Parts: sequence; C-alpha cells; structure tokens
Amino acid sequence: MTSVKEQLKSLPYKSGVYLFKSKSGEVIYVGKAKSLRKRVTSYFSKTPGIKTAVLLSRLDSIDYILAGSELAALLLENELIKKYKPRYNISLRDDKSYPYLKLTVNEKWPRLFVVRKKQSDGALYFGRYQRGMVREIVRLVKKLFPIRWCKESPLRLREQPCLYYRIGACAGPCLGGIKHDDYLALVQGIAALLRGKMSQALNKLNQEMAKASQARDYEKAAAWRDSAKLLVKMIEGRELRLEPAPRVLSEISDLQKELKLDNPPMRIEAFDISNIGGTNVVGAMVTFFGGVPLKSDYRRFKIKNLAQKANDVAAIYEVVKRRYAGTLAQKMPRPDLIVVDGGLAQVNAGWRGIAEAGIGKVPIIGLAKKEEEIYFPNRIMPLRLAPGSRALQLLQRVRNEVHRLAIIYHRERRTKSLFAS
Repeated sequence: MTSVKEQLKSLPYKSGVYLFKSKSGEVIYVGKAKSLRKRVTSYFSKTPGIKTAVLLSRLDSIDYILAGSELAALLLENELIKKYKPRYNISLRDDKSYPYLKLTVNEKWPRLFVVRKKQSDGALYFGRYQRGMVREIVRLVKKLFPIRWCKESPLRLREQPCLYYRIGACAGPCLGGIKHDDYLALVQGIAALLRGKMSQALNKLNQEMAKASQARDYEKAAAWRDSAKLLVKMIEGRELRLEPAPRVLSEISDLQKELKLDNPPMRIEAFDISNIGGTNVVGAMVTFFGGVPLKSDYRRFKIKNLAQKANDVAAIYEVVKRRYAGTLAQKMPRPDLIVVDGGLAQVNAGWRGIAEAGIGKVPIIGLAKKEEEIYFPNRIMPLRLAPGSRALQLLQRVRNEVHRLAIIYHRERRTKSLFAS
C-alpha cells in the first residue's frame, strides 16, 4: 500500500478519470473527479465501508487520464466502464435505471431523445448512460448539431418558427431552413459523436463549414466554425473512440507525463521539409487525432521564400507560421502538441513561427532522427525516452507519417519539374 500512497502524491488537482488496478493489471474500478488528487486521497483519509475496504485490499496501482472538463470526465468514465467492466463498478448493462439515447434514423427527419428501453424499430441506440449525465449529453450534442427538438413524427411544415429556431438551436427543417441531405449530415455527425468517433464528428462540422463558405453564406459558415471550436474545447481534443484502447490511451497518457504537458496531446500536428540539393523544397503537415491519422487535416506547402530554399530551418519557420497565422488557423482547431522533424535549430524555428503567428502558448518539440532525441525550444539538453516506450512509439508514428507525406509531395514536384523542362 506504500507504493499506492506514493502514487497519490503525483496525482494532479485537475478533472479526469482514475483507474484502480489489481496486481495482475486488471482494472477493478473506474471513477471520475473534478480534482483527481482530492477524490482519490479521500479513499484513504477515512474509515472505509466494507465494499470500499475490499476494493482497497485488491488495489495495487492507480492510473489516470486527464479530461478538459467535468463533462469530458463523465463521458470518458462511461466509456471506460463499458470497456473494462470493472468488478467494483455498478453494472450499466444490467441496471434498468440507466437510460439510452435514441436517434431515429428510421424517420425522414431524425430526432434524438432519452428512452429507457431498446426496441427493434430501425433506430440507433446509444448507452447505457448514467442518469446524471444523459440530458447534459443531449444538450451538448444538439448545441453542436442543431437537429430538431420537436416530437412530431412525421414532421409537418410550419409557417412560424419555434423558439429553438429563433435562438439558433434548431436548423428549422419544418420551415425549409435546411436541405434534407445537409440535415442527414448533421445526424451522421451525431452518430459519430455518440459512438466516440470524435474525428468523424469534427469532420462533419468542418464539411458543413466548407459548404457554407462555398455558398458564400458566411454567417452560417461562422456558426459551423464556432461549433467545431466548441467541440474541441469541450472535449479538449480527446478522442472518445476507445478502439484501439487501452494501447492508444496509454500512449497519450504516457506522452503527456513524459513531456509534462498540461493537457493530453490528443491533437498532434507534425511538420517536415523535403528537398534534394535545395530544389523543389516542400513542407508537409500531418494531424493525429486520438493517436490515429486524421487525413482530412493533412496539408502540403510549397516554400515561398526563394532566398531560403536550401535552408530547412527557415523552411520550418515558414510552414509553421503559415499554418497558424494564415487562413488555416481559421479552418482547423489549435493542436495540443506540435512536432517538427529535427533538432534544436528546427524546434527553435518552429517556436519562432508560433510566436509570430500570435496563437498563444502551444507546446512544441523537435524529434531528431538516429538517437530519437526530443528537443525543446531554447533548451540545449534533449530528452531521451526509453527505446520502445509507448510515448516514443506514438511520436515515431507521427514523425514517420509526416516524413512519408513530405517525400511523396517532393517527388510529385520533382517529376512535374522534369516534365516541364
């Protein structure tokens, strides 16, 4: 128990989810907390009841995952309980008081609402959820994806808008305020969100924003942009999809601890430069969301500063600044971590690009090849992670992917130049 009490001292005073594990590594209990340190310490600061005493007698280690908000912790706790089925948690599967969310995809204009039982009616069901959080989830989902709140089935056309439409909480299908295909795109976004596939949900919001921009409906585009930013803020970029958990969750948690980051690095953006002899210099950026590639947010850059074409350091500065100071800054959310391929010179150049873009403090590191050393801005001594560690494996996947994209783009540019000449 001494080792467990030592672990208590390392727990942060932040919102998150804690996992109690047995000697065999089995997750035996999952809980949430506004303050991880205070909540977990409370188990040891008073005389426990019989059930708690049995739980503590089997406790060998404590792990935790930070969440950006109390709501994020609620969602994650629910998913982890379903994932691990800890023996000391109340079974969500068997407790009839835990409701489902029903998405009526069997209707022309689907609705989302709370139900107690599943039926074989062609609708989609999600859950079970804890009673205290289910209505908050509905409110959150409809704020992001404004489908209708009314109970009518089938939906009939109206002449006067309802209150929800007036306050921007409903897209107004009963008024002809949204095309059917666009409405179904909202429904697909909700399904992705409730399945925990945050990158898909975010993509749906970005697609709707792009459609509105192309149609020159800038007010609607701004609304979609705000929804995308709200989604990222509410879940702090955390990917709720737990396949392939627990490996990816462990990688992200380990990386956060190794780099001493304030938030989990759920959205990672990485940059690399490719050229041969200073010709056809290009840059590439990849995005990993929840430990997996988010290819819709990949970007490629032609180096514009002709005087610096043979200078990888100057090229890193250019592409990083363009990403965070240009139009891309309005289209994509801010990352939790930036990675550049290279050492101290490259990471300092990227850090300067971030500073001049004026996006505030975003953690940035450089990952140098060969020794796999991690560099921080203006810090000479690098960090070396244990070979094969989960945190390093995640960084290597990100670095290798951006390197691959940069090489492919360089080859395309070089081939085009050869044919042009």
